[in-house]
Amino acid sequence: MNIKNNILLGAILLISFINKINANVINEYRINSNHNSNIVLKVDNEINDVESEAAVVIDNDIESDISDSDDEVIDIESDILEVVDAEMDIESDVSELDNEENDIETGILEFDEGEIETETDVVYSDTRLPENVLPVAYRLDFYTSIENSTFDGKEEIDIEILKDTNSIIFHSENLSLSNITISNENEILKPNSIQFIKESNFVTLNFNETLKSETNYTLHIQYSGKLNSNGIGYFIEEYDNEDGSQSRMAATQFEAADARRAFPCFDEPQLKATFQLNMTIDDGYNALSNMNVVEIKEIENSKLKQKKYIFANSVKMSTYLVAFMVSKFQSISDKYNDIDVSIYVIPDQIEDAKYSLKLAIKLLEFYEDFFKIPYPLPKLDLVGIPNFTFGGMENWGLINLKPYYILWNEETGSIDDKCAIVMIIAHEIAHQWFGNLVTMKWWDDFWLNEGFATFMKDIATDIVEPELNINNYWYYENFASILEVDADNKLKPVYNFSSNPKYTEDWDKTSIYYKGRFIIRMMEFWLNKMNDNLNTSTTSIEDNYFNKRINEYLNLYKYDNVDSKQLYEMLESYDENGQPLYHVSEIMESFIKQKGIPIVMMEKIKNDHNLTLTLSQKRYFSINNKLDDFEQKDTMIKGNSTWVIPYSYSIYSNSTGKPELLKSHYITLEDNDDRKSKTTISLPTKDDEASNTKIFIKGNEDQKGYYLVQYDDESIQVACEWLKSDLNFMSYRNREGFISGIFTQLFEDRVENPATILNCLDYLKNEKSTLIWIEVLEYFNVLIERYENNMESNELLMKLISDLTKNIFEDIGWVEKEKEGIEKKSGIEDNSIINREKLRRKLMNLRQYGEENNKAKALYYYNEIKNGTYSENLEENILEYIFSDSIKYGDVNESDIDFILNELDSETSKFEKYSLMGGLQQVSDASLRKKILEKFSNDIETDSNLDNDEYQDLKIDLLTNWASEDYYLCFTFVRDHWDDYFKEKYLNDNYSLIYLIKNIYLKSKNDDEHSQEIVSWIDMIDEKEKKISLEDEIIEDNYDDNNLENEKNEDNNNIENKENDDPIILWLKERY
Repeated sequence: MNIKNNILLGAILLISFINKINANVINEYRINSNHNSNIVLKVDNEINDVESEAAVVIDNDIESDISDSDDEVIDIESDILEVVDAEMDIESDVSELDNEENDIETGILEFDEGEIETETDVVYSDTRLPENVLPVAYRLDFYTSIENSTFDGKEEIDIEILKDTNSIIFHSENLSLSNITISNENEILKPNSIQFIKESNFVTLNFNETLKSETNYTLHIQYSGKLNSNGIGYFIEEYDNEDGSQSRMAATQFEAADARRAFPCFDEPQLKATFQLNMTIDDGYNALSNMNVVEIKEIENSKLKQKKYIFANSVKMSTYLVAFMVSKFQSISDKYNDIDVSIYVIPDQIEDAKYSLKLAIKLLEFYEDFFKIPYPLPKLDLVGIPNFTFGGMENWGLINLKPYYILWNEETGSIDDKCAIVMIIAHEIAHQWFGNLVTMKWWDDFWLNEGFATFMKDIATDIVEPELNINNYWYYENFASILEVDADNKLKPVYNFSSNPKYTEDWDKTSIYYKGRFIIRMMEFWLNKMNDNLNTSTTSIEDNYFNKRINEYLNLYKYDNVDSKQLYEMLESYDENGQPLYHVSEIMESFIKQKGIPIVMMEKIKNDHNLTLTLSQKRYFSINNKLDDFEQKDTMIKGNSTWVIPYSYSIYSNSTGKPELLKSHYITLEDNDDRKSKTTISLPTKDDEASNTKIFIKGNEDQKGYYLVQYDDESIQVACEWLKSDLNFMSYRNREGFISGIFTQLFEDRVENPATILNCLDYLKNEKSTLIWIEVLEYFNVLIERYENNMESNELLMKLISDLTKNIFEDIGWVEKEKEGIEKKSGIEDNSIINREKLRRKLMNLRQYGEENNKAKALYYYNEIKNGTYSENLEENILEYIFSDSIKYGDVNESDIDFILNELDSETSKFEKYSLMGGLQQVSDASLRKKILEKFSNDIETDSNLDNDEYQDLKIDLLTNWASEDYYLCFTFVRDHWDDYFKEKYLNDNYSLIYLIKNIYLKSKNDDEHSQEIVSWIDMIDEKEKKISLEDEIIEDNYDDNNLENEKNEDNNNIENKENDDPIILWLKERY
C-alpha cells in the first residue's frame, strides 16, 4: 500500500471540495430552533480560514503519521473519507440551495444543523430583549397550505436603532429562516454570523458594521413552518360537519409569547408596532385577520387556484394580539355605526350565532359610551373555533371563542348557557380597551388586562342584559370560591413577577382574573365614597370619580403600555402640599403583592360616658387550612401579612322605634408593624337601656371590600333580633355578608356563645333573597358533612333544615310559574330567573331533608311526562331529579323502562339523556337491569346509538353505579362486548371504563366464586397495555378500606365523646 500517495490523494480531494464550496458563495442562512445548542453560521470571509486550517491539519497529520503502523494509517484514511463524505453532504445541501433559488417564495429550504459545528461567540444571556432596537412596522406575506399543514412567508420589519449596536436580537420558535438582511436607503447589510438560543427563542444577527443610534433600517426575513396541532401559535384544527364529513381550518393563539411560532418578531408586549398582512390561500377557503380586507387578488400562473387577501394596515399593537385565520366558515353580519360586526362559525351552526351578533353590537355601543373612546377598528369579528384550547382570546378585531361561548338557540338553550355567553363576550370586548388599546408593559402586571376586563364585564352584563341579573349570583359564587382558596394559602399574589412569559404555570389566573377584579371593585367603591361623589341617583355610572379617572387613564395611554404605578397615579388625588389623599398606592400594593385575605375584628365597648369601636386586623386562615403546625401558621401571620385596608362600617340604631341606618363611615386601617395595635373610634351615639335603644355596627358596606369581618356576641344578638322583626333594615347584600360572617365564626369557634348565632337561624323562615339562601344551603351542607356519621345528629339536622326551608321551597317550587317580571312583582332585588334556577337546584340536592311530598311531586311530574299530558314550564335541569326520584321511590315496572329507553333513542338533548340515564341508575330490580343491558347489547350489535361519546360514557357510569351491588352482571356485559365495543375505548384510555374495570375487580376480590375468573380476564386484556395495575389496587383498596373504617370509627367516637359538650348538637336537642 502506498501510504503517502493515499493520504495526499485524500487531502487533495478534501481541498477540492472546500474550493467548490467557496465558489458557491453561501447567501442562505438556515436556523431551525429545534436544535439544542447555540449555532453560529460562518460565511464568505471565513471559508478561506477553514480551507487553510484543513490543509495545515492534513499536512501535519501526514508528517507525523507517515511512519505509523498500517492500522493507524487505515484509521487516518477512514477519518479523511468521513470528512470527505461530510463535505459531499454539504456540497449537496449547497446544490439544493442553488436549485431552489428560483422558488424562494415558498421558503422551504432544508438544512441539517448536525453537519455544522456549534462554534459561538459570547451569547446574549438575558431572558428579555435588549433595549437597542425598536420595531415600528411589520409587513407580512403568508402562504398557508391547509392540505399540507404548512406555511411560509416573507416579512419586512421597519426598525429604529435606539443605541449603537453591532447586533439585532428577535424571537423565533420552530421556524426555518432564510435570506436575512437589513437595509436602508444607503445600504444592504448581511449578518456575518447568526446565533440561536433555544431557551429564550432568541435569534441574534451579528454585523461587522456598527448600527448607529437614531438610524432606521428594514429587516428582511423569509421563513417557513408547520401548522401545529396543540392549539397555540399558528395551529390547525379538524372538525366534523353535520353531514359527517371532516374539514380543516387554521387559526392563531399568540398570548402570551407564541407569535414567534408564526413569524419572526420582537415578541414582547411593550414593543408595539403596526402590522400589514397579506394571506395567500388555496381555493375554497377564506382568510381573516385583525383588520378589514382591502383587496382579494386571484393568483395567476399558480398550479393551484389561489387567492391573496390583502388586509389594511393595523393600529399600533402588541404581537400577542396579532391574529389570522384560514377556514371555510360562514358569517352573519350587521353594522354598528360604521363598524362591521360579524360572527364566523361552521356553516351548520350559523342559525345559532344570531344572539351573539346582537349581543356584540349592544356591548360595543355600551363600551364606547362608557369609555368615551370610539372603538378604533373598522370591523369586529367573533369566531367560534372548534376544540379551541381557551374560553376566549381578545385579539384586536378578531376575537377567538369556544363554540359553546358563541352559539345559543333561543328555543333549546338554557339560561346558564346564555349567561356564560354574555359574560365571556362582554369580557373579550372589554379587552379591546383594557389590554388592547392600553397594554401592560410586562406580564407581571397582567392583572391590568384581565382584572379590569373581568371588572368591566360585570358592569356591562347588567346593562346590556339586565333581566339576567347575572352579577348578583356571580358575586357570591366567585367570592366564595376565591375566599376558600385564598384563606387556604393556595392562591398566589395578583402581581406575580416572571421574567419569562413562557412559564405561564407561574400565573395564577384565579388570582389575576377574579381576586384582581374584587380588588378593583373595592377601590371603585372606596374612591367614589372618599371623593364625596355619593349621589348615584343623579350621577350616571360612567361619570363617578373612579370611572372618570379610568377614562382619563385610557385616553392618556392609548396605543401605549403601562405599569401598575401609572394606574395608581391616575386614580389618586392630592392636597395642596402634593400629599396623596386616598392612599391608592399603599392600598393596592398591600393587596396585589401578597397572599391572603385580611379579617377585621370589630368589638363594641361601652362605658358610662361613651361607646367606642375597636378595630384590629390579621390574616384570615380558614378552618380547612392545611398548615397544621400552629407555629408555622403564626410565623406566616407575623410576616408581611397586614394590609392597608379601605374600611367601611355602617351604624344602625332603633332610636325611632325600628332599626334604621344612621350613617356609614370610611376610614383607612393602616398597615402597622405591631399586629396587636388597634384602631379605636368614638361612636356618635350609644346604647340606652332605659329607652331600649341599641345600635348595631355592620362592617364592609354592601360587601364591597376584599376582607372579612368578625363581630362580638352582643352585636350578633342585636342584629339577629332586628332581622326577625324587620329583615329589610339591612340591604340583602349586607344581610348576606353578615350571615356569611357569623356562620364562619360558628364553624371556626370564634364566638363566645354559639347559641347566639344558632338562634339567629329562625329569621331565615322569612328570608326571600335567593343569594342568601344559596349561601345558607352551602353552610347546611357543611353541617351535614360534619355529622353524617352520627344518625341521631343527622336526624336532628333533617328536622332543622326541613323547618327552615319550608317557606322558600314552597316559593321556589319545582316549576317556575312566571318567567317575566319576577323581581318587580316580588320586590326582591336579587330574585332573578338565573338565581331562582340555581337556588332550585340546590334545594333539590337537599330535598331529602325537605317536605315528604317532594317524592309525590317527582312521581306526579314523571307520570305527566310519561303520559304526554305535561304542559307546565319545567326547567330542563329539573328532569334529573324527576327521573331519579320517580324511579327510586316509585313502583317501577317494565313499561317504565321501555318508556325511558325509547326516550333515550329519540331525545338528542345532552341534558335530557343525562337525566334519563340518571333515572336508570336508580333501578335496583335485577330483571329490569338485565332488560336495560339487553337493549344496550342490541345497540352494540346493530351499531345503533354509538355515535355520541358522551352518551356512551353515561352507560359506563351506569355500570359503575350498578357494580357496587351487582358487579358480576356488569362484568359479564363488559366481557361479552369487549371485542366489539369496549376494547377500542380501553385502547383510547377511556378513564370511565378503566375505573369501571377496577371497581368490578375491587368488588369481586372477596368473592371466591368469581374473583379468579375476573382477575384472569383482566390479566388477559391488560397483558400488553398495562393500564390496570391490580397490585396497586389491592394496596390502595386495603389502605382506603382500613383508613375509611378507622376514620368512621374515629368520627363516631369523637361525636359520641363530644355529644355532651358540642354546642350545635346540644342546641339541636334542646330545640327538637
